[in-house]
Amino acid sequence: MKRAISVLTLVVAILLAAGCATADRSVSTDPGSTDLEVRIYEVFGMDCPGCHGGLEKLVLRVQGVEAAQANWEQKRLTVTVSSGVELDDEAVFEAVRQANFTPGERLQ
Repeated sequence: MKRAISVLTLVVAILLAAGCATADRSVSTDPGSTDLEVRIYEVFGMDCPGCHGGLEKLVLRVQGVEAAQANWEQKRLTVTVSSGVELDDEAVFEAVRQANFTPGERLQ
């Protein structure tokens, strides 16, 4: 019985870790680390850690986005713009809407 509980606990822990995993592409917000432009947007409607994965995937499809990282607790989306590209904020806002969230203001 103890072995079954241990195995069950291990399986639950693995599933939780997989569900909370972030996107493969992340962004450094240290402005001295690269010459890429970093933008920060408000996003409303993210209520749990699982919410941000779909948002990041949709924003990564926007032409000119190098990386995207959402934070549901801070209600922020950090976007790294590809070098030499003019990124349209409205395209990012549309991706946020497609993910069923509400875009706020561009903060940076």
